Amino acid sequence: MGGLDYTILDAKGSHIFGDLPGIPCNPGWQTFTGPPDGDEPIGELEKLSVRVTPLGGGYCLLVADDIGKVDTFGSLILNSFGWVFLLTLTLAVAGGLFLSSRVLRRIEAINRTAEAIIEGDMSQRIPRRGAPDDLDRLARTLNRMLDRMTDLMEALRHVSNDIAHDLRTPLGRLRHMLEEAGRTASSREEFRAVLCDAIQEVDDILAIFGAILRIAQIESGSRRSGFCRLSLSDLVAEVCDTFAPSIEDAGKRLRTAIEPDLWILGDRELLIQTAVNLLENAIAHTPEGTEVDVSLKRAGNAIVFEVADDGQGVPEGTTDRIFKRFYRVDGSRSASGNGLGLSIVAAVADLHAARVCATNTHPGLKIDMVFSDAA
Repeated sequence: MGGLDYTILDAKGSHIFGDLPGIPCNPGWQTFTGPPDGDEPIGELEKLSVRVTPLGGGYCLLVADDIGKVDTFGSLILNSFGWVFLLTLTLAVAGGLFLSSRVLRRIEAINRTAEAIIEGDMSQRIPRRGAPDDLDRLARTLNRMLDRMTDLMEALRHVSNDIAHDLRTPLGRLRHMLEEAGRTASSREEFRAVLCDAIQEVDDILAIFGAILRIAQIESGSRRSGFCRLSLSDLVAEVCDTFAPSIEDAGKRLRTAIEPDLWILGDRELLIQTAVNLLENAIAHTPEGTEVDVSLKRAGNAIVFEVADDGQGVPEGTTDRIFKRFYRVDGSRSASGNGLGLSIVAAVADLHAARVCATNTHPGLKIDMVFSDAA
């Protein structure tokens, strides 16, 4: 039939309208099976839910609906949900297995790289996919860490070689001095003179070790916790005032151009050491009559500390190397020093996030220390 079925019975139970089976006219809901309509499969009856309503004059109204279709539709919905759930579960499991296999492969690649590095191959790096995911960011961070470790190990190797090379000369000289004294010295005065020279050699060796330890302490970053706001203008002026007499005694002239009220966050002791090292470097490696210019000025958002001279400068191609440990240009090897003064300057600059560079000015050498974070 489709839709609702209507039937009216008279007082005797005869059909006036409709073809629902006759049933007692008891008001309320009743359920029974009736003849199939055009939508029912052949041989199946409708499952009807009938609302019985008595009317005046003994008449009875029957209104029925096929609840079998509702049950069938409900079963269809449940079956559909079941298949959708099964399909979703299958896809989720398959996707999980696929993703987990990819993650495991990448973790295995990290593990293989770590094993290779443990075996001594420091050139190995974790492969990256270029995807913006957590594992790729982890690989990038680990590779940066490995690059830093490689640089530190290479620097340590160079430092070890430099220490062995630079200490060989004073130790060899000390041994020869003592050996010669034991063979030729015959008086107390001669032994005392040799002993004084030996003590000076030992002091020079201890100074080298002290400078190396100081550089290591600076590069560790532990001094950063003691940073405070300080006037770089007053600090540089104080160092220049202290060094002015010794510069004049060396037959050289000091000129200063210090802009006032320039403040930074930093370690006062290390910055004083830096200024002292730069001035000592200019004094020790320039001839008599040299003019040493010290300037401190603001350049945009940066503060530039500059020490320049009009001496002989350094050979071309060595302006970056002079900040390496123990590096000394050929012309300065006869001068006093251990080749660590500018290394300390570079370490202090790095600690303060500053940039230090050297430039030949023809004539002379200029060393700039640029602080980008002013206080």
